[in-house]
Amino acid sequence: MILDSTYAPRQPPPSISTDAARAVWPSEPSPKRPRVDTHNLQSFKTHRRSARTPSSPLTSPWRSFKSRPDPHCTAIDCPPLPVHPPVDLSSPHIPAMHPLINRQTLKELDLDSILRNPQLRHDLLFDAGLQFRPTSGRRKRDLSDKYWFAIAQELQTGCTCVSFDLQWKPHDLLCVCAQGPIPQVPSLTYCSPRRALTLRMPSRIRPLLTEFLEVLLFVIQPLTSICGTYANPATLQTQIEQHAAQAAHLRSLFDPELIQQELHHQLFDPSGLFIVIGHTLKSHCAPMRDRLVDAMVEAAKACAPGCGGTKADAVKAVRMCLDILELMKLDIANHQLQTLRPFLIETAGQYELKAFKGRKGAGASLDLTRKWIRTAYHHLMSSSHPIPIILPHPSHPSNTITLNYRQLPQTQQIYLSVLKALTDLVFEPPCGPTPTPVLHSHSPQRERMSKSSIPYLPLYPETTYLDGARLLVLSGEAADATAMYMFLLLFRQLAFSDPDPNSCGDPGLKVVVTDAQLASLKKEIRDISSGHLGHCFTQVKGDGDGERWAKIREDIVLQIAMRAKEARSSSTPSSSSPRTRNPESASASETGSDPQPQSRVLASAPDERMLKLAERWSDTNMRPNSPLSTLLRKRIRDVVFNQVVALTFPSSRDSGICTNTNTSLGKSLNLKSLVPPSALSSGMEPLADEIRLLSERLSRLAHIHLGVYLPLYEQDEFSTSVFSDLEPCS
Repeated sequence: MILDSTYAPRQPPPSISTDAARAVWPSEPSPKRPRVDTHNLQSFKTHRRSARTPSSPLTSPWRSFKSRPDPHCTAIDCPPLPVHPPVDLSSPHIPAMHPLINRQTLKELDLDSILRNPQLRHDLLFDAGLQFRPTSGRRKRDLSDKYWFAIAQELQTGCTCVSFDLQWKPHDLLCVCAQGPIPQVPSLTYCSPRRALTLRMPSRIRPLLTEFLEVLLFVIQPLTSICGTYANPATLQTQIEQHAAQAAHLRSLFDPELIQQELHHQLFDPSGLFIVIGHTLKSHCAPMRDRLVDAMVEAAKACAPGCGGTKADAVKAVRMCLDILELMKLDIANHQLQTLRPFLIETAGQYELKAFKGRKGAGASLDLTRKWIRTAYHHLMSSSHPIPIILPHPSHPSNTITLNYRQLPQTQQIYLSVLKALTDLVFEPPCGPTPTPVLHSHSPQRERMSKSSIPYLPLYPETTYLDGARLLVLSGEAADATAMYMFLLLFRQLAFSDPDPNSCGDPGLKVVVTDAQLASLKKEIRDISSGHLGHCFTQVKGDGDGERWAKIREDIVLQIAMRAKEARSSSTPSSSSPRTRNPESASASETGSDPQPQSRVLASAPDERMLKLAERWSDTNMRPNSPLSTLLRKRIRDVVFNQVVALTFPSSRDSGICTNTNTSLGKSLNLKSLVPPSALSSGMEPLADEIRLLSERLSRLAHIHLGVYLPLYEQDEFSTSVFSDLEPCS
């Protein structure tokens, strides 16, 4: 991917680390939120009962805390303090002490973090244009809005309070700032008449100013971490000195303690400072960010004396600057990611295998992986006859080849066993808890990844830990294809059969179902489901999900029955049939006008007998592990497996399978395949697109997986325990 210079940051080349640079750009992590101090709180009146009762666990420090009196409340005859949950300073209802954009979160975009992030490097193999971008999720937006509202409130009124009820749900603000100066640690006050709690937080102004300056210097500092490996240190000394001087100048202008005093006396004028910051940012950011920098400077100029600006405008300028700094850091990270992509791909296999061994530890158990591959090996070896895999292959474009698994060399048997195992893993995922989605701050055309964001799938093979999310998506697509296959089968059954068992039927009626009808029905089914169609094959954990799916299934069955009735009604009788079409309806259909459109809709409504038949069929078959769903899922699985082998298995021109396939991981496979008609049978023709896409994605995953782990599977210790002589399966 070629990056346009408009998006490339004006970041200088990487530089070496010097003592001066370390002095100018300290990289201490952002301080954590302070814990609530309960020792300095004033006591209640003696009427308060002790909270240490059998129903009040002693492990909670907030069952017996002492509170300051609330000036809005009367402390006389204060009722006993009821038991309430402990204070959670990470609650989304409590504004954070530091801005969401800080050094700690931006460090995830450092090159060192990228190079040491196995999930990100693995994802880069699947998406060559992978890029970071800021998220705009509702949770992040709400947290950010609460923080900046708290900053504006403190600047305008000096209040840092937030009130809750006894269950820590938001309550109307009960300010207790009249009790004294802002505390150094969070303090809690109980208002007995209102039965509410007020948490008074320390000031957020000084932490914001300190973090703002450090983030600014952190983003514009030279890229010392990649010096020596990707750049010549001798050519960067001048740029290092320029950056050091620039950072020193910013520190001399931006004094957090002085700014805090000026804010306290309402003398702070941010316009001059932000003009300097704007010039600094423009010398480092990509040209496309210049407009945002200008808008930030204009917001700061509005706060100059005589311009009518407010403190809210100053807060807006600071917030805009932090947003710009985040975008600049993202631009730098994306530029590094694309520049180093050839290196990352070339070393992907070696790095992932090393990271896997380091993650599991020396001599760690691979029992799930061994069992997983051995099951596929047994399946291929235990057939009653040699397994012929007839498929079109790149090395035989004009005909097909037959792969006799028993007669293949062991290396090729290993290769095919892994392909079979991956296909089975997609169509028959192990039962286990659904992984909890992880929230991220940024997205490389998805959310910013960290090592902790790797999905934990305890029942999946150990070597698939980086592909857990993809396997879940592929399993969902396989379940969707199976459900669609079953619904189309129901449509055919209703269209070609007479729901009335007492009717002799019309021997001259010829029912015809066209591809256009099936394609239209597929679209309607997807529109009605509006989500995961294969939900019917999952175990329902909650009544709400079960009721929702039952309603969706009823709507789909009704639509199928209506379309089946239309197919039967529009069928053409033979010449010997006494039945003829209504000439009025025929002329209306030819002219495109219908004098009674409502009557046409009612005429296509299914009769009660057909609808009940469809509902009974759905109740019997559209459920987990039903015999019909199992049969159809296996049919699709076999077709997908054949396509995966055709796309992934090496051609006969190769002398063998090269075990060192790391250098080819990033190369694009020719996955623009079409499922041959001979590979589809039993009504799967309408699913050709779904099968093709599923096969291509699974082939891509299998190709990368084998490029990394095939050397591990070929080791004597592993292969001896897995690919041994066939034993009876239990």
